Amino acid sequence: MSILSLITHLTPEENTAFKAYLRSKNKRSDTKNLELYTLLRKNTPLKNIDIALYGKPNRNAYHALSKRLQDALIDFIATRNFQTETSDDMHVFKWILTSRILYEQNQPKVAQKVLKKATQKALELNLYTALTESYHTQWQYSHLHPDVDLDILTKATEENQRRFIQQEQLNMAYAHIKRALVFNEALLKKGIQPTVEEILNSFNITINETFSFKSFFQLLEIINKAAHLDHNFIQALPFIKHTYRLIKNKKIILEKERFYHIQVLYFMANAHFRVRNFDQASHYLSLMKEEMSLNNEKWESRFRESYLLINSFIANYSGYAQNAISEIESHISSLKKQQPDPDLVMALVVFYTQQELYKKALTTLNLLKHTDAWYEERLGKDWVIKKDLTALIIYYELEYIDLVNSQLRRFKRSYKSIINTEVRLKRFIGIFTKIFNNPSVVGEDRFRESVKTQFTTNSLAQEDIFMLSIFAWIKAKLNGSKIYETTLALL
Repeated sequence: MSILSLITHLTPEENTAFKAYLRSKNKRSDTKNLELYTLLRKNTPLKNIDIALYGKPNRNAYHALSKRLQDALIDFIATRNFQTETSDDMHVFKWILTSRILYEQNQPKVAQKVLKKATQKALELNLYTALTESYHTQWQYSHLHPDVDLDILTKATEENQRRFIQQEQLNMAYAHIKRALVFNEALLKKGIQPTVEEILNSFNITINETFSFKSFFQLLEIINKAAHLDHNFIQALPFIKHTYRLIKNKKIILEKERFYHIQVLYFMANAHFRVRNFDQASHYLSLMKEEMSLNNEKWESRFRESYLLINSFIANYSGYAQNAISEIESHISSLKKQQPDPDLVMALVVFYTQQELYKKALTTLNLLKHTDAWYEERLGKDWVIKKDLTALIIYYELEYIDLVNSQLRRFKRSYKSIINTEVRLKRFIGIFTKIFNNPSVVGEDRFRESVKTQFTTNSLAQEDIFMLSIFAWIKAKLNGSKIYETTLALL
């Protein structure tokens, strides 16, 4: 039922606004749309929801009401987003429309003034679609303005067409790259950089300084996602660094580009952290913090949790676990009723687990209230798999045998195809199952040697840092050592 998905995406502020919107629309006092919305918001089971509404079974009335509620919700989302859309962007299109109306009313001087204003703002914001409309209008009414230099207007129009086509080619290329990341395993086996370059070349796109900050951000976002899926930031890093060098060549960062520049710096910090280059990761984090502090800290709240996440990771894996834990604990406690970022919650769960504070880890894990499907949609299947693996370790250490048993069965069933194709995951699940079925097996020489051959020093040296944390638990079990100390030793 799509209405449920729409409702779960509403923030607390949007929830309050939508209920007020429904009240303003209701002409009759017996309308039950607000009552239905409240029930759905509380995750009331759908099976008998008509009885809860009407006091007796009435599926037809319920379905009709649900359809009207969904239509109202769509209208609310559209209206609210139109009202809160970036004001500068909206002003440009409004000015162009106003200029056309003024031309039709035979007010060419005022119309030209408004159109110039729209064109200048569109140039500042790289709004190529808006510029296309602006130049079209200028050509349409150029006969009313003999002072306009048509050669200059021609060059401006042609330059905008070139940039517009480049942007559309980039959008098409990005769509193909994203499709390859999700569906084309054969293409991805070539490697992240060759795959991206092959697709860009097919659209005659060369990565150079003419890219906008938004384009660079889109490109790095895709490469970052590919590296996450492939657990291979080592291979992706040269491509990421090359792209960032081109960004640095732009030197001047306009205020409209700052959002994308901060995002890019976050990608750089994250990529260097994932290959265990903590000094470089900290360097990019400091640049990120500088950018966040500019323009009266306009973007500070937007990127606060992203900054905290990488900063806490660096502290934890540099041997300062208590600092990392304290920072996240303090942040979560400051949120009050607001939900913390799932990445931060999961980071804290991992940190507690590494410190063998399993009850704290489980309590924190329980802050993740949504379903796996919800998290998979927003954070990816890889994130959910790591969450479930960490949960398995916590349940095992707390000796919650039934929970381990059910979680392990569900995991094997849900991710059967991935386990069969992902060697590292298959190895971990196999070893974990043996330890769970017979804990004393960790003391057997044959078992210990078998595990060592599967997780060699060389293979772990190239391993993704988060998967390494999972494997560290196995090694700690074999050696009878502390998990955190074992994890740092493997780095």
